[in-house]
Amino acid sequence: MKKVLLAILIIVCATALVIFGVNHFTSDSETSTSTSTISSTASSPTSPSASASVSTSSQSKSSDSKSAKTSAAKDSKDTKSNPKDKTPGGEAEISIGKVSGATGSTVTIPVKLNNLPKKGIGSFNFNIKYDTDALEVVEVKSGEIFGSNNSNFDYTVIDTTGLVSFLYTSSNSGKDAVTKPGVITNITFKIKDNAKKGSIKISQGTSGAFGDTELKKINPVFTEGEITVK
Repeated sequence: MKKVLLAILIIVCATALVIFGVNHFTSDSETSTSTSTISSTASSPTSPSASASVSTSSQSKSSDSKSAKTSAAKDSKDTKSNPKDKTPGGEAEISIGKVSGATGSTVTIPVKLNNLPKKGIGSFNFNIKYDTDALEVVEVKSGEIFGSNNSNFDYTVIDTTGLVSFLYTSSNSGKDAVTKPGVITNITFKIKDNAKKGSIKISQGTSGAFGDTELKKINPVFTEGEITVK
């Protein structure tokens, strides 16, 4: 009888252990699955905060790109609207006079400064070209724009090439710079006996170099002159 009861007790205990083990396994499996699902959701890159961050970054880059394009367009427009950037000192207008005379006579032709920058002209170097077959330089004088202070004005006549070269540099810290329009120089020519009747051009020999009192480059614009032989 005791053996029968012991056998029944063993069977009951075994059955209980089996049932408990199955329930425990099922519970652990559900917990593991739930944990895995939560972890996967938390690490997803498409969460609301991540999406907002990506959107904000994209908008910021787009805004920066538009700003850069606008700035570049403005710089390009500013550059095009300032074509005289290479001559920061401004512009000077110089004209060579027109006279007439007979062969064998002398004529005087002025070289005038008609317009100049507000800060004046502190220095210049330029050439006047003439035809050596028809003309001969007799005299060169400084003009009225220098007043009584013409010691800084100089010239050289080159007969072989037909050039009169002029040089001027202000002194006294630019206080004696050229500040008003007027005659730069008067050139007296003799019209040679063998000169042909008609017009003889007197023109700018080279582009020259002009600067203001702050050594900024000035753009010189020349108008040619002529001597009419009668």
